Parts: sequence; structure tokens; C-alpha cells
Amino acid sequence: MSEHVVVIAGGGPTGMMLAGELTLAGVDVAIVERRASQDLVGSRAGGLHSRTIEVFDQRGIADRFLSEGQVAQIAGFAGVRLDISDFPTRHNYGLELWQNHIERILAGWIGELAVPIYRGREVMGFAQDDTGLGVELSDGSSVRAEYLVGCDGGGTSARRRASRSRDRIRRPAT
Repeated sequence: MSEHVVVIAGGGPTGMMLAGELTLAGVDVAIVERRASQDLVGSRAGGLHSRTIEVFDQRGIADRFLSEGQVAQIAGFAGVRLDISDFPTRHNYGLELWQNHIERILAGWIGELAVPIYRGREVMGFAQDDTGLGVELSDGSSVRAEYLVGCDGGGTSARRRASRSRDRIRRPAT
């Protein structure tokens, strides 16, 4: 059984960014992703906002996104486009870039950081004890962790189970 400090359920942009941040902070982290590959069918998010680009810049990876996207004034409120070109930031614009490209670039980054990804598996459940969690995966295997973070969408079976048992979930002993 593999052991990690943190297991992240979900290998989309949120899960990958969290994995990268935790790894840079020296935390042993792994991702469990139900998709067998990074391929993404259909289009989801279509761009990045200024603050996201700033965060990527702080991590030294903004140029990876900027080289593939189209700079645009994409900020808006209630259907009204807002010009943010005078905002006090190096990245006073948005970036048009489809989610499949965003995920591919993030996957390359966390690959460089050597974050393990358990692909083609889904978190089916978990059992907590005094030292952490046993995380049950859809292929019958399990992973041990101190923390399990749900970044896999609100409708998954593990999320529903976690919300039903929220009052029983506690921090592991240190």
C-alpha cells in the first residue's frame, strides 16, 4: 500500500495546482484521477484571469501558458466587459486558453515535480483511524494518507460520503 501525507482526489486544474503547491512546500502528495490519460473531452473553462496568471508567474510557469494562449481583456461583470489594462499588475489582462491546454501544461509542471498520479482510478471511499485514512480506490487497491482532499467535483461518491460523515472526521494524531 502506498503512503502519502496528502492524497488529492481529482487531477483537474485545482487538484494539480494544489499538488504542485504542496510539493513545493515539501509535502508528500499524490493525485488519484479517474481519467486514464490527461485527455479531456469537450471544452470547459476557456481562459485564465489576471490573478491566476500572477500566481503562475510567482511559480515561474506563466510563460508556459502565455506562449499558448491569446492575451485579451476578458474580465467582465453582469455581461459587461471590463477593461483592466490599467490594473497595477504585470498581467493586466486575461488569457484565452481552453482547459485541455491548461491541464496539459499543469500536468507537465507537476510531472517535473515528480508528483505521482494514480490514473484510471477513482476514490470509492475512505476509513479514518487515529493515524490517518485508508483511501479505497476503484481498482481494489488502497492508499494511506494523513489527509484526503476532494478536488474531483461535488457529485462523487466519496464527496457524498464525506459530507454525511463530516462530524466524525477529525485531524490525525501527530
